[in-house]
Amino acid sequence: MVEKIEASFVARLEALIPELRAFARGLCRDAALADDLVQDACLKAWTSQEMFDPAQPMRPWLFRILRNEFYMQKRRSWRSVNLEPDVIAAALVAEANQETSKDFARMERLISQLPDEQRDALILILAAGMTYDEAGEVCGCSAGTIKSRVSRARETVKRRFVSSERSTYVVKRPEGEGLPALLHRLDELAGPARHTL
Repeated sequence: MVEKIEASFVARLEALIPELRAFARGLCRDAALADDLVQDACLKAWTSQEMFDPAQPMRPWLFRILRNEFYMQKRRSWRSVNLEPDVIAAALVAEANQETSKDFARMERLISQLPDEQRDALILILAAGMTYDEAGEVCGCSAGTIKSRVSRARETVKRRFVSSERSTYVVKRPEGEGLPALLHRLDELAGPARHTL
């Protein structure tokens, strides 16, 4: 009987690994770190399986473990700097479609700048495809709170993206250029002509 419960637990856990990876990548934006995070979360789930109620859905429970593990690692490693050759090489190589790459990088940056609660809710709903109830379980709050956080996060990201997009295309003119300078120059050119009439 115990082996059957363990087999069921393992099967449910394995089925959720792709979703855990996607969520972890959304949190830490590093594929290798995300895989390590998923492994740590699965190990914690395995060692804590007696605390899991098999009658409940496993997804929110695992995502909560992964999220808690992410924040625990983040607190521990805030001083470390990643200078691996792959990271440096990736930073130096330009992608084929630079405009799309720039937009995506800007969007990632804007999402990472959101308050933790809003960022987590946005990633759980949009990237992990969770329901508001499931995301609420993971974050320890109600579905209504998750809806509010996602709404505020979307608005903030949209506003900042549009704002940064506008500032990207505004060309700052040097002093003495533009319409005032043009009008002044026209006055200078027209000046001698007025006097000859």
